[in-house]
Amino acid sequence: MEKPEQLGGWPLFAMTAAFVAGTTFILLPVGLISAARQYGWVVELWSVLFGVIAGAFWLYVASRYPGMTLVQIARRALGKYAGGAVAVCYIAFFVQLAAWVTRNMSDYMQINLMPRTPIAIFNIVALLVCAYAVIKGIDTIALVSVVILPFLTIAYWTPFTVMLREWDWRNFDYPGTLEWWPTFAQTKYALGFPFMETVAFLMAFPLVRRGRGAAFLGGIAFMGLQLALSLFFTVGILGVYRGSHLTYPIYIIFREMEFSSLIEHLEAVVSVIALLLVFVKLSVLFSFAVTAICQLFAVENRAAIAYPLVWVISAYALFFANIVENAEWVERYLFYYYVPFAFGFPLLFLAASWFRGRADRSKEAAA
Repeated sequence: MEKPEQLGGWPLFAMTAAFVAGTTFILLPVGLISAARQYGWVVELWSVLFGVIAGAFWLYVASRYPGMTLVQIARRALGKYAGGAVAVCYIAFFVQLAAWVTRNMSDYMQINLMPRTPIAIFNIVALLVCAYAVIKGIDTIALVSVVILPFLTIAYWTPFTVMLREWDWRNFDYPGTLEWWPTFAQTKYALGFPFMETVAFLMAFPLVRRGRGAAFLGGIAFMGLQLALSLFFTVGILGVYRGSHLTYPIYIIFREMEFSSLIEHLEAVVSVIALLLVFVKLSVLFSFAVTAICQLFAVENRAAIAYPLVWVISAYALFFANIVENAEWVERYLFYYYVPFAFGFPLLFLAASWFRGRADRSKEAAA
């Protein structure tokens, strides 16, 4: 397996920001507005703070195992067999995340843009494109993120700027107050999606020599704050009732904007452009899964893993019957499912490094 080129701080920042955005703009607003009403953006703010703290923890874990990816850390910390089993769990985790991203993208495309196209077609085509990017290497995906992130940021915020003429401050007078603990319990999935998912970047940290911490945490904070701001704008433009009863409220904002009577249906163009962020997240997860498999089983040829994995992920993406079933699973179980991968195993790695360090010091003292 060819070693990818080293990543710089800016490519890591752009890739992290694109990863955090991913399908979050598509799925998160309706749930947070339904649960927290006009305070949905406040929920996102504390989720961003959590994401930055969690990211700092993973950076610390990586610093205890310099130059190692997540698979290598697991085997170093827990041994060949136990560490290998944990590495397999992370591979399954990456594949599962990639399948969910694929399905979220396919549902969005089918519901809003191409209702007669089977979901399986979206899955296979998207994954084949991502497989090609994965074979080229993570550095290629990072450079694509650098190129598209500024343009996508402008394309995303343009509709909100146009729709400010629909702004109504009375939308924030919706009945009810923010009850902190019940709201936190109901929206804890926002901590996991997307912020716990960034534990996957332990696969990329060894490729970044300088500015790793600032780039990674900066990418999380930059896109997380944009998520909070977009929720604030969604409430101000659509109101709590509409924002909580639409499957894709931000898409509706895109659809209702009007530059002039001669230009219509710009939401399709903006949506397709914004989906590039989804492809970046999917490519990153796909790349981490392929890299982990290659490292664990000493496979040299990326293509031999990437193309068969297309069919595995595509099939797994059809696991949920519909978007409602997917949303219910996310709200009920996602946070608990993410905790072992985000904190359970990393804490084991950290404990193993501490014990090994104490054992080494004891040997030195005895000598």
